[in-house]
Amino acid sequence: MKIDITDEIRKKAKAPHELYMLNMFLFNIPMVAGTLAYTIGGKIMLIWAVIGALLVSLGTVGFIHIKASQAEKDATWFVMLHWKLSVKRSRILLIGYAVAIVIIGVGILIGSGMADKNMQAIMTTVFTRIGIVPALLIILVTAILEGQAMHLVNNGIAPKRLAEQFPPPDDVKVLEKENEDAA
Repeated sequence: MKIDITDEIRKKAKAPHELYMLNMFLFNIPMVAGTLAYTIGGKIMLIWAVIGALLVSLGTVGFIHIKASQAEKDATWFVMLHWKLSVKRSRILLIGYAVAIVIIGVGILIGSGMADKNMQAIMTTVFTRIGIVPALLIILVTAILEGQAMHLVNNGIAPKRLAEQFPPPDDVKVLEKENEDAA
């Protein structure tokens, strides 16, 4: 659904997507790279960097959730929808984190049950690298989806499913009711 929006509303609606993208490129992708580097070099400092990046990323996701809740009360309808859309993407990211942590955790558990220290290291390395794949895929997919959401904002398009879930108030000027969007 295409909406008549001002530049100020457009700028506010971009904020959640820009924040999400910043989180992806400043913390999530380097976190994956750091985890891979740890499996190659084994430097303990890399684990602390990865944990720090994970905590900052989780804090950013928490901030997005809080701002989306506040947007329900304070923001315009269009801005609120885009905060909600960013929340949906961050939930997908959290699922990716959970899958990666479970896979890596299983590898650590299996490795810890082995008597040979070399086999422990091999199992941890193998499961860490396997666990990173779903996380990296979800990071890349959600980054692409957020880029597409920026396109929606630039064109004043409300995500169809969210617009159905949260119908526009009467004061919102709808330019086109039906619109092809993938969000």
